[in-house]
Amino acid sequence: MRVIAIALLVILSSIVRPQDVDIIQLIQNTGIDKYSNITFQSVEKHPELDDVKNYFFDTKDCRCFEGGLYFVGLRDVGAKNLIVNLQGGGACWPGFFECKEDVGIGEFESVDEDLNKPDTAPSWNTTFIPYCDGSNYLGDNVVDYDEDGITDHSHWGIRHLSAGLNLARSELEDPDKILITGCSAGGYGTFSAMLLARLKFPNARIYVLNESGPGMTDANKNGIWDLVRENWGMQEWLPNQFDDSQGSLLPLYSWMLAYDPLIKVAVFSSYKDAVLANEFLEIPGNEFKNRLLKDSEIIQQKFPDRFKRFFVKGDSHCVEDYLYEIDGISYVDWVRHFVNDGTGWVDIME
Repeated sequence: MRVIAIALLVILSSIVRPQDVDIIQLIQNTGIDKYSNITFQSVEKHPELDDVKNYFFDTKDCRCFEGGLYFVGLRDVGAKNLIVNLQGGGACWPGFFECKEDVGIGEFESVDEDLNKPDTAPSWNTTFIPYCDGSNYLGDNVVDYDEDGITDHSHWGIRHLSAGLNLARSELEDPDKILITGCSAGGYGTFSAMLLARLKFPNARIYVLNESGPGMTDANKNGIWDLVRENWGMQEWLPNQFDDSQGSLLPLYSWMLAYDPLIKVAVFSSYKDAVLANEFLEIPGNEFKNRLLKDSEIIQQKFPDRFKRFFVKGDSHCVEDYLYEIDGISYVDWVRHFVNDGTGWVDIME
């Protein structure tokens, strides 16, 4: 009996629990941080936003989908918290070209006003990471779309995220809190951004606010999942432990929540998002709803205190009304409770 007991003790001691695993090492093992040396080449004051500076990068390090100049905006108000603001704008893969292909000066938006009460001083710096890579900030590849033997388009989303977070790391104080947020393509970008943010800021509390970018694909029903994985180069950085058999990125939230106790995730979506279901994924709205509920429920049940949803009826895309209320809680107040660890951050299903 003693031999059996000792053997059992040895087996149990060899089982690695999630809290015993170094999340930094796990993320480094993916190779996603290969662009940690990208730095800006020049800086200019933003022509329209007085408190924002634009940082420009060499096109050998960062460039838009068709080769255009890339820059990142930075608002430094001397705060101890950081917003990582990911812009939206469509996607591209073989046979489907509906992506934003360049960076516009006037596109930066911030959620800091929604996070702070009117009578309080701003408590968030912001790095605006524009979208122009065609791969929802998930790509790390160059492709030959016209098949003439010469690569002609750059899915460089991982480089763009690296540039923006490298910039924040070098120009700002280490934040206590990081809010990673974006709508549509920006929502999809939160999956890769949270990994890079953890590497850059290992001690910060990370809050992921995904608006209408829930990581869903067509589950390869129309072959889209295989197309984007190959053309965007996603397999180059996805964790080895990540199970992509569902054709969805949502399980990556589970992976991160399991190993990183300092991260929380909030997801906004309509049940039948027409832009995603009809235009991009080519699946019926009811199928989108069923998969959204099923896949997100798995995470919510596993991490009820650190993963919550704000799901609304209809087929809208992104947040149309920040004051919209469900059960007496407006969306903007729900977000405030989220980033301030308030009791009003609950799972809301209209």
